[in-house]
Amino acid sequence: MLYSNTKLQKTKRYEEYQTLKDKYYKLSLTKEQGQQSFLKYNMILRNQSTNEVLDINYNFEKYYKKYTKSIEQKIYTIEAIAKEKDLVPVFVTLTLPSEYHPFKSIKYKDKRLYTDLNHEFEFSNIEESIKQGYDYLNHIYRTFYKRVKNNVSDLLYVKVVEAHKTFIPHFHILFFVKKEEIRIIRKNFDNISHEFNLSQTDLELVNVNELQEKKNPNIKTGVNRASKYIMKYITKSLNNGSDYYMARILDGWKRLYKIRMITMSNLDLSLTDFRTIYHNLDKDSKNKVLLKSKENEQSIFHFIMKNTLTIKIIKKDNFTRTKRFGNSKSAKFVLIKKVIQSKKVLGGYHSSIDSFKFIIDKKSIYNKPKYKKIRGNYYEYKNIVNRSSVCCS
Repeated sequence: MLYSNTKLQKTKRYEEYQTLKDKYYKLSLTKEQGQQSFLKYNMILRNQSTNEVLDINYNFEKYYKKYTKSIEQKIYTIEAIAKEKDLVPVFVTLTLPSEYHPFKSIKYKDKRLYTDLNHEFEFSNIEESIKQGYDYLNHIYRTFYKRVKNNVSDLLYVKVVEAHKTFIPHFHILFFVKKEEIRIIRKNFDNISHEFNLSQTDLELVNVNELQEKKNPNIKTGVNRASKYIMKYITKSLNNGSDYYMARILDGWKRLYKIRMITMSNLDLSLTDFRTIYHNLDKDSKNKVLLKSKENEQSIFHFIMKNTLTIKIIKKDNFTRTKRFGNSKSAKFVLIKKVIQSKKVLGGYHSSIDSFKFIIDKKSIYNKPKYKKIRGNYYEYKNIVNRSSVCCS
């Protein structure tokens, strides 16, 4: 994973780095096993309409593939909306200063060769650097984002957190703004660099619309599609054992440090709603949606969002209000969702979906079932299932 020389490999810091890989991998496995055990013994649910017992299971590989596919769909939609609004993409990378990085490296044979300890490293261990570095990057990003948002007429964005080979985090942000407002991003980029004592190599501005940039040598051009450019930092194929091992390591890494890997602009259709709709469509409805989205040259997410009237009923503190998204006249689909917001003990509110209906051509395609939790242990649950099987045979 880390291309390094023998000198560095003999250091205690490198040994620490090696143990982190195993730690993240094992944590990912342990968390998956914990989720599977919890679902098996504690989340035993019975459908109140059909009396059927719901089989819930968590599989890392299946979840990973579904997750990245739905993320990809939303990013393509954000890019399509940006084009409709005549917004252009600007790509920014936020990288931590030298004192957060444990090793020195050089470019060698088109690779990054790690050669020695970084004597500017200010932390007692790599984990401390990761935790504090992630918090620091979030602080820089929030400051940068607020200043940009407050000074542009329209803004869409995708933010991705990526781990360096040394596990030190950095941020990739894809902004969409008016062409004439790129200068606002540049100005705030320069201000942030100065304010946080970052050099141009610490905060890199990349224009991904093939605009001719000559002022800043760090600006790259020649990237044809912004969404494809940002997606390479998100999707990791699981085609072989090595890919799977690395995906596991990154899963453990984000879980341990509570890293939110992807943040995006809110749209009229949420990712959760999209996943619920798409994965519960019957075969015929799904084929129609796929065909229509292809004909319209839209992502599936974009097609469903564009053609859905969403009616959101929110119940909070004994008051009920209704929000509507979409055009009721042109909508092909209707989504009716009831959300109950209840107070938390420590403050704030918890939201739960009370009902979720999806209608196509006045026909109900999906209606969220009501489930009742079965109390007792797994063996009682197995007896219930076995008795049901005998009754039905």
